Amino acid sequence: MSTVAVLLVVLLCAAAAAAAPFVLRRVRTRRLRTRFGPEYERALRSHGGDVRRTDRELADRLALRRGLRLTGLPGADRERFTTSIRGIQVLFVEDPPRAAAEAERTLQSLLDRVGYPASGRIEALSVDHARRLAAYRAARETLGRADGAGADTEELRTALLAIRGLTLEVLGREHPAPAERPAAPRPAPAKTLGTGTPDAERTAPATGASAPAKAFGRRAVNS
Repeated sequence: MSTVAVLLVVLLCAAAAAAAPFVLRRVRTRRLRTRFGPEYERALRSHGGDVRRTDRELADRLALRRGLRLTGLPGADRERFTTSIRGIQVLFVEDPPRAAAEAERTLQSLLDRVGYPASGRIEALSVDHARRLAAYRAARETLGRADGAGADTEELRTALLAIRGLTLEVLGREHPAPAERPAAPRPAPAKTLGTGTPDAERTAPATGASAPAKAFGRRAVNS
């Protein structure tokens, strides 16, 4: 191979090595955009368009979510939460602020049971439920204003539907059920001879001196 050809190979390898980090960042950004959807755009705006900081934040959310041990609910509890969140719509006719607040309490109770942390809860939720979070954040803002009588009935209805939708989506997501503790092993039955006498109760055949004599001999030696 000529010197020129060798030089070209070296330059191409150097260019590929220099471009590799850039390509990897582009691939990671594309994956995060796909995973988080509108939540990615929101994070990007919050970081002033800085892609690296946005990617770092969302990668941290993924790490947080992977560290959680979320557990599924027994069928009876799942049915109870489903009935509760759907029944709140009836309460809304009589008392919209109370119904929306009750829906939020039901959702938070569900998230506690499943295993979402109190700190970083929204961030952890964004990994699995990113497309619900924009409406849910708006619902939380509405509830904040409802405490001061600053939300109208239509806003409360929209908030209730957003909370209900996220609750049902969390309920519909499968998580491993808590592992059952294995039962303690039962002791194996003692082996028996043909007479049905357990081994522990059988008397060894005497050889030479009798058992009492042997015991006496031991006492004599130890004295």
